[in-house]
Amino acid sequence: MSGASGTSRAGRASAGRAALLAATAVTAAACLAACGTQRPGAAPSVAPTSSAGSSPSPASPHAEPDRGDSAPHNAENNIGRMPGDMTPADEAAAKEKAEKIKPVLEKLRKQGRISPQDVRPALAGLGFRAADMRVQDPWSRWNVDHSEKVPGTFYGIWVGKTACISGAVSKDTVWVEVNGPYPETACIVPPVAH
Repeated sequence: MSGASGTSRAGRASAGRAALLAATAVTAAACLAACGTQRPGAAPSVAPTSSAGSSPSPASPHAEPDRGDSAPHNAENNIGRMPGDMTPADEAAAKEKAEKIKPVLEKLRKQGRISPQDVRPALAGLGFRAADMRVQDPWSRWNVDHSEKVPGTFYGIWVGKTACISGAVSKDTVWVEVNGPYPETACIVPPVAH
């Protein structure tokens, strides 16, 4: 009798382990199937519990609801790429002057003369003062210390006290834009944020 009872207990233990492994596998599969299905900013599918008398912790001041596919803190990281405001008078003056820039820089581009040494005198020839201009090599998109040299030119020109003409010249295009100054780079478009 004891032999039959021992076999029965071993069989039940083996069956119990098999059932436990099966339940674990089902739970793991369910968790993996649900992984990544919750949209950023959506409420969690299981509400957090709190003890009686306590309140949920406040939202982070850096939370970015409805950020879609962007990285966490993307807006915060890119605040330096947001231009400031312009007065209507400065904006109008900048737009008028910007119209004169593109044809001159387009001519240089077609000649293959896109370096800062070519662009600076062309802008000065349009009447822009050296003190109001910044002309430089473009930012390297992927090289963090910007030591990589990229062909072309970035330029920024102050117009009045609140407006800028910002742009670039490359072998493929001439870009001219009227905007307010950037917080850290004034009239030059800032590099891509981290």
